[in-house]
Amino acid sequence: MAITQNTYTGNGSTTNYSFTFEYLKQSDVKVTLDTVATTAFTFANATTIAFTSAPASNVAIRIFRDTAIDLLSATFFPGSAIKAEDLNQNFTQSLYVTQESDADAASATTTANTAKTTADTALADSATAVTTANAATTTANTADTNASAAVVTANAASATATTASTDSASAVTTANTASTNASAAVTTANSADANATTALTNSRESDGSGGFNTAIDLANTAITTANSASTSATSATTTANTADTNATAAVNTANAASAAVSNAVLFTLIANVAAIPGSPSNNDYVEMANSTGVESFSPLSGVPSGFVGASGLTVRLRYDTSATSWVWMSYYANDSEDRYLTKNIPVVTGDATNGSGQITLNCENNSHGVKIKGPPHSAAATYTLTLPNDTGTANQVLTTNGVGVLNWSNGGSPTIDAGNFNTGGSLVSTSQTFDGGSFD
Repeated sequence: MAITQNTYTGNGSTTNYSFTFEYLKQSDVKVTLDTVATTAFTFANATTIAFTSAPASNVAIRIFRDTAIDLLSATFFPGSAIKAEDLNQNFTQSLYVTQESDADAASATTTANTAKTTADTALADSATAVTTANAATTTANTADTNASAAVVTANAASATATTASTDSASAVTTANTASTNASAAVTTANSADANATTALTNSRESDGSGGFNTAIDLANTAITTANSASTSATSATTTANTADTNATAAVNTANAASAAVSNAVLFTLIANVAAIPGSPSNNDYVEMANSTGVESFSPLSGVPSGFVGASGLTVRLRYDTSATSWVWMSYYANDSEDRYLTKNIPVVTGDATNGSGQITLNCENNSHGVKIKGPPHSAAATYTLTLPNDTGTANQVLTTNGVGVLNWSNGGSPTIDAGNFNTGGSLVSTSQTFDGGSFD
């Protein structure tokens, strides 16, 4: 059986105690002193606890594991990568809970068996006491009957002696006979009394304080003990049943986790599109870390509209012999943080449905937003716009130097080459400033 606890006895001076079982979290390691839970300790190292103060002499110390079962250690979501570490963590959690439930069930079973043995012994002792008491009662009743008979005999002898006194000669003889009979009766009565006393003595035992407990008292005490033992046995059985139920639930959880693992798909890792197997078997699964060009691979069905493979995107495929084709399953970013634009020179891709790459800046309620969108594919545009170093001043406008560097400029009054607008002559470069007057 797996070790889930270690026990010690305090000596009033030792503060550090080691334990030999594994655990997931330090919060799963619990301690009791004389069955009372305590948190007055820290971890001296991974397998040793240090009490704030040394437990007193003869205090029962129990260090045990109580793994949390309210939540799984790791939760998986559709499309997320499944790590072996997370799976192992979940299985270890289920294993530990099962081991602890099994240990609790075994302890409860041992307690129930001990209680049953005690109850059986008490029941046997009570039956023996009842038999002894019944025998003592029978002996006492017999002695009482004999004593009563002896009294009757003595009374008869006395009557005979009284009658005989009317005749002195025969009275002496009769009196002597009566005396003999009376003596015999007294002897019989004394013997009966002794027998009764012996029977009474045999039906009781010392109470250790100079007094005696009768067989009836002993029998009643035995019955009370037997009833108490029966109650304890019933309680222990209930505890054992609860532990068994918990163990069953833990086994079911472990089985479900095992089934989930059995149904998990194992992908063969390949480097790129060129490494896709040319002679696959049905339900072969591959996962390529560099999906560049996968959208043009054949035979392949189910590729999302507008998807373009890239070195930063991993694609998963499954081979279907009935269709004689690889079937698209899913894709994800090799670096999940790419979607947050935290890397240098991030790229927002476009597609046939939404057009050029774009970003949307939503309001704080996410009910509407403003988009910044690139030119269409037909423009064949490739350029860079570099923003100014500051926010400029009031009424300045954003201008370009023609090679993508943006600056803040003063708008000013428009400058035109003033000509003769009345005669229809051509405009000449006189560098006149238009001041808003009329052209008449």
